[in-house]
Amino acid sequence: MADTVSFGEPMVEFNSESVGGPRSGSLFSTGFGGDSSNFAVAASRLGARSGYLTKVGSDVFGALLQQMWHDEGVDASEVIVDDARPTGLYYIMRYGATSEFVYRRSGSAASTLTPDDIPEGWIEKAKVLHVTGITQAISPSASDTVFAAIDRARAARVKIAYDPNIRPAIWPLHTARAVARYTISMVDVALPNLEEGRMLTGYEDPRAITEELLALGVPLVVLKMGGAGAIVATPDSYVPVESVPVRAVDPTGAGDTFDAAFAVSMVEGRDPVEGARFAAAAASEVVRSLGAVTPIPTRRRADELYAELAGAAAEAG
Repeated sequence: MADTVSFGEPMVEFNSESVGGPRSGSLFSTGFGGDSSNFAVAASRLGARSGYLTKVGSDVFGALLQQMWHDEGVDASEVIVDDARPTGLYYIMRYGATSEFVYRRSGSAASTLTPDDIPEGWIEKAKVLHVTGITQAISPSASDTVFAAIDRARAARVKIAYDPNIRPAIWPLHTARAVARYTISMVDVALPNLEEGRMLTGYEDPRAITEELLALGVPLVVLKMGGAGAIVATPDSYVPVESVPVRAVDPTGAGDTFDAAFAVSMVEGRDPVEGARFAAAAASEVVRSLGAVTPIPTRRRADELYAELAGAAAEAG
């Protein structure tokens, strides 16, 4: 039985190691990505019993992902192997201080997820269901699966965390906005970043963004502010939470680790402000080095960073 469950599209990552940009003979390091898979790994490293569901191809990339989940202690026993469709891939091409993501995910096995692929009891026995906008974007059937999962979680009184993770390159912004706003009305906590909050509401100011999202009916909004930390907002409160000051190298996967740390805090009964502080501390470790999965901190390291951040907050308060 898992504490947190998530599902979506995992991918194998090829990360350009040359800061000057890819060229003939450039080296790429192999890693793993996909927001829902990143979440599952981070939740496991941070101490939760983490369950993950997806479809992978019967190819070497699918096998690599399955081995990675096994090594990370993620329960991937419900993962489905598809003999007809491939596992998704993506490349991170670096040009100096900027990065370009190139995807090879069209027709991936994960994009064929349907509500019937969710096993009976898998959601109902969990404490937190985590769903994302990218899963909604990859196909109509995957989007249907998200809504079916939400319905089942609500019926079982399982808490639901939603990261809209808006990617205009995958689907039109007006569609993403409409679907995300509707989904936010059905969940227990919304976890957008500042840019996504602006896309969802049309507002620039963080307070205006959180007020607009709360008006949709969600009781809690945690607005991720990158290096500035987060905002924890309810209909009755608005609390800024600072992050650990770091020199950011690569933000890939930091938001997914934030989500996982916040979900672990929900499982453990932390109040939302302390949960966001723990999440900001854990995410600060991810941006210090390249890749989505490798930099995710262990629980011990996240606790150290949290203690540092909580101590600074106490001194300031």
